Amino acid sequence: MFGGGERFAVLAFENSRAVGVVTGLRNGGQIRCGLPVRPQSAFRDGIDKQEIFARFWDGISEFGGPEIDLVDIYSWEPIGGRLPSGFVESKCEGGDRVVMLDLTKGPEALFRDFSTRRRTQLRKVERTGKVQVKTLETASELAELYAIHCLWNEKKGIASEGIEVFSGMLESPSRIVLIAKFEGKIIAGTYLRFCENGIVEYAANNSLDEFQHLHANELLGWRAIEWACERGFTKFSLGASHPFLSRFGGEVVAGYRYRADRSFLRMHTNRERFAAFARGAFGMLPASMKRSLKAWGETVVGNRA
Repeated sequence: MFGGGERFAVLAFENSRAVGVVTGLRNGGQIRCGLPVRPQSAFRDGIDKQEIFARFWDGISEFGGPEIDLVDIYSWEPIGGRLPSGFVESKCEGGDRVVMLDLTKGPEALFRDFSTRRRTQLRKVERTGKVQVKTLETASELAELYAIHCLWNEKKGIASEGIEVFSGMLESPSRIVLIAKFEGKIIAGTYLRFCENGIVEYAANNSLDEFQHLHANELLGWRAIEWACERGFTKFSLGASHPFLSRFGGEVVAGYRYRADRSFLRMHTNRERFAAFARGAFGMLPASMKRSLKAWGETVVGNRA
């Protein structure tokens, strides 16, 4: 949710006016500026993106030094033309795309764009009134949500952030957390990132499995959209494009990755290609063989643990 590593930002100027910005994280010899579902570069309208991208690279290479062997920069829009220093463009596909909502349409029009199933779920949960949604405000609420966060990560096999890092959400001016309560107990939480007068991003969600039937996550999504409309944001990125999110309507959009693999024999690129080949080969196997391989893999991981 937070991303570890040394943070940096590169600004490109035209005279005294900023015309482009890219932010990212450095981990060892690798630099990543965003994710496929969360590009972290932006260009002023009407500017020469090729020139600005070259300035980005000047700043990143100065910051990273000669030991950097992989740079990934993500953008919502294509750069076009010749790219500096061996950068290769690829368009994000499949699960690396996001559902994007146009908030200028207003909440009523957005609700009409929801799937029939989603509208039915929301009308039911609002009619029963069993689930209440509010912003995260107190230390006790944060501690309760953190416990859910840890359970969720344990289920997913992901290491949880420390409580100190997690509690920083209460102090950040660019984050908000919405929580859903049932009978006074927190059962789900949705984390939002935002840039004033611009975009809101659905960063993550944690919830308790035993309360899924109450559709708290669906209500949290709807309340987040209403909140974003009220605050005057223009775009809402739902952060992915899987069925739960696509039922909120919107447009499925894809960003672009710009990669410079400076490693020996392009190790990172070749590893990625092999992984894609392996996934494709696995997808072609009979269902019985897939189940056997998954069971074998779980056994191996369990024995190592």
